[in-house]
Amino acid sequence: MSEYKPEPTADPEIDRAVRRTVGIAALRKIRKLVDADAQQKAQDAAVGRVLIRVFGGLFLLAVLWLALR
Repeated sequence: MSEYKPEPTADPEIDRAVRRTVGIAALRKIRKLVDADAQQKAQDAAVGRVLIRVFGGLFLLAVLWLALR
């Protein structure tokens, strides 16, 4: 596979500026993906904690019901 190589401009300073701008944009996009992933994991953990509390409460109610029966 050949890698795409754009035509260099007459000014190397412009090439560096373009590469820097593209690199910064790519890093921002990656950062957004990482932040979204972290937010999803935090949301999943919160849902898990709620489910643990609900099932724990149901378990305790079932044990209490069996004990007082």
